[in-house]
Amino acid sequence: MNIVVISGSPRPQRTSHQVAVEIVNRLSKKENLSVTLLDVKEANFPNLDYIYRRNPEQTDTMKYFSETIAASDGIIIVSPEYNGSFSGALKNTLDYFYGEFSRKVMGVVSVSTGKMGGIRAVMDLQKLILALGAFPLPKYLTTPEVQNLFNNSLFVDDKYSKQMDGFLEEFLWLTEAVKNQKEKNYFNIAV
Repeated sequence: MNIVVISGSPRPQRTSHQVAVEIVNRLSKKENLSVTLLDVKEANFPNLDYIYRRNPEQTDTMKYFSETIAASDGIIIVSPEYNGSFSGALKNTLDYFYGEFSRKVMGVVSVSTGKMGGIRAVMDLQKLILALGAFPLPKYLTTPEVQNLFNNSLFVDDKYSKQMDGFLEEFLWLTEAVKNQKEKNYFNIAV
């Protein structure tokens, strides 16, 4: 299966990116998975004026994002919570694409320095996933007090580690189930 992890923060000292990298590392150890990290900060898309397919100034980065998302079987979005929602840079990036997300399983991981773990970002992202025509994973992963999870970029929290493993297990199960149904042409409907 092809899995994409989207790191959704553009900030210089972003801790949510460490969580995205940890997810990529864990998924990379599994058999029969190809994992790609797409980074909102590195992409640095300009404010949206045209979606990718209609953009008169398509960049190589836009093309790469489009092709990578379209080729994926499942997508995990990792976003910090900014002012009660997910990051504006993430929204701007996702808005460039639409059909690429169709009928894909999408999981949400929120990150916060507070005790709530970014739950409001999760709720808003779940709604966005539905609007994109994708399947939101019912289970999500909130990441409270992210500053306590890493020590010099090394993951150190066993309780959260088990929660992450449970989330990834659910995500991979649903992604494989949907992929199998697509291969049987149960979703053979024109987009």
